[in-house]
Amino acid sequence: MLKGLVSLSLSLVFLSSGTIVLAAESGYVARSNLMQNIRSEFSVLARMAQEKIQFDESLAESTRLTLLNLAASAPTIFEDNELPINSEALPAIWENWEDFVSKSEDFEFALEGIETSTLIDLRSSLGNVGATCGSCHQKYRMK
Repeated sequence: MLKGLVSLSLSLVFLSSGTIVLAAESGYVARSNLMQNIRSEFSVLARMAQEKIQFDESLAESTRLTLLNLAASAPTIFEDNELPINSEALPAIWENWEDFVSKSEDFEFALEGIETSTLIDLRSSLGNVGATCGSCHQKYRMK
């Protein structure tokens, strides 16, 4: 009986320490996944604008909406300031949190302004999105 309790206790210790490690990694992983997803979705619109893929109004609009959802989650996902060695995020994000959140809101606003009804509209509205990405990455991302 005592041997069983000791085994159970040790198992719980190892499980909880593994959970702590996973929790510490989850902030970075979530941020990395978010940025990869934004990049992937935005590339659909950029390739359409460049006529590398055929313009599709429905796909453009659904991509815009997906980007809006991703962008809205950025401040929450970036709250965890854990910075592993392979992170591209700079500590300046958390040192200038209000500015970071403001830039995130600017990104959302630019995404709301994307026009998806025609190829010409799409092309003319993507520049603002790129500018908001750049303003944040210049200040808060390792080069």
